[in-house]
Amino acid sequence: MIQTVEIDDGTEKDCKCLRIAGHLEAVAWPLYPRGYRAAPGPLAALDFTQHPHIWMHYVEPGDGILPDDDVLKSTDPRYWSLHDPLRYFPGDLHCEQILLPAQYPNLQLTSKHAEHLWRVNAAGKRHTPLYDKNKYIAVGRTMKKMITSEVQMERLIIPDQLLKLDRMDHFQRKTYMKELLDIISGQDNLQLVSLENLGCRRGEAVRLLQQLACFNSDSLKYLFLWRFVLPTENPMLINYSYVTGGAPTSSTALWFTRSLVQLKSLRLLAMEYSHLADDTGRALFALLPVLKTPHFWLQLICREEHTPGVADPARGAGGRHIPDAPWRRVAVACPDLYLTMAFHRIRDYDNARRFLSPSMPVREVHLELGVDVLEQQRQHSDPDCLFRHVAYQYGHSLVTFSLHQWRFTPFPLRRVFKLMPGLVRFYYIGMVEDEVDVKRMLNLIACGVCQNLKEIKIQIQDERSRGEYWRQSVDSLTEQYSEIMKLYDIDFCLQLYKG
Repeated sequence: MIQTVEIDDGTEKDCKCLRIAGHLEAVAWPLYPRGYRAAPGPLAALDFTQHPHIWMHYVEPGDGILPDDDVLKSTDPRYWSLHDPLRYFPGDLHCEQILLPAQYPNLQLTSKHAEHLWRVNAAGKRHTPLYDKNKYIAVGRTMKKMITSEVQMERLIIPDQLLKLDRMDHFQRKTYMKELLDIISGQDNLQLVSLENLGCRRGEAVRLLQQLACFNSDSLKYLFLWRFVLPTENPMLINYSYVTGGAPTSSTALWFTRSLVQLKSLRLLAMEYSHLADDTGRALFALLPVLKTPHFWLQLICREEHTPGVADPARGAGGRHIPDAPWRRVAVACPDLYLTMAFHRIRDYDNARRFLSPSMPVREVHLELGVDVLEQQRQHSDPDCLFRHVAYQYGHSLVTFSLHQWRFTPFPLRRVFKLMPGLVRFYYIGMVEDEVDVKRMLNLIACGVCQNLKEIKIQIQDERSRGEYWRQSVDSLTEQYSEIMKLYDIDFCLQLYKG
């Protein structure tokens, strides 16, 4: 628990700041709740409330800075919402270095379902206003010190778990963006910038890219922009959901693409598919000077709420597509382009096909289905249909294919290398029909058909009643085919999912 205390060192000037005692590695957290007993000192490791599943944060008072606190020892239910087990982020506030806590769920409960509910509760719990206030004060002071001392860095990664722009007021948000721009402008050798999940507005996003283009165009090599703007703040569109009619192109679209083109040394660009889709392909053509870089890596993530032809562009999120003709010209002009398509929670086969064009130079396809909690009666399509389409259109150029589903329909593994024998990497997490299906796939690999294969990782999901069956099957298949995989120099991993 971070506390504010007044320290009187005998001088005329008193320092009022945040202090913390002890070290994170020195704190021994119990793995399971034990019986409560009174501690001999002011604070000890077992000083949590009498509720068996509520723990209070403990820091060893080694130098006597932390006074006795009745809140930590109170059994009143209104204090049970305090952060229980914690992890930390370092920060500076005034003249002291403090540790900023964030929840870290590590309770060992009686069942897997109980542990899942605890993690969901801990992940969705909002911090108290006092914690957010102290955190943003510490972050602001730290950023000011970085500006005045002209700190140089090669990687700028903004942790989305620590900073939430939607929880800042107008003044905090404006100050934070201004200081972030000042830090970027003072960098001489900035090579990697990650703005993933930042959640800024359309104007703020364009301003950040303009700052990078002005001061770091010669050094920046890696730029990650997945969900760095709000869902309804697409820089290519304007939100006109309150009027009748279509969504015209936003004035920020020109500056958005123009700023990306100025990054001459860029080698990797990860962004949303909807941020390049304008129904004409002009935004894609505008990036040709960057895409012509040898072995350029373009990562596009496709989300269901941005499905072309399904989503309403008037709401400012997406709904437009990139025609096939621009992709055909880009494939000719950029033969070394390495295109990665990531499908995030798109379960319907028809929706996934809307993002694909026959002329796209696709090298990697990643399909992550996730768990759909909101829609109960939804019909999940067979992922085998999408795989057949990908194999037919991009089987000659595809390098990596990964599928992560959550106990939907069994995926026929034996068809993977029959349809795409030139695959290099294959990752799969999901249900498998039986042991025979896995053995047929491994027999095909053992015959030497897949000459380019270098890595295969499979994690099997199934009901708990079949856990022992799959455990024996995995051990048997691993022992049977491990020597063959070593002979072909293939990184082979077959195991149970979270087994």
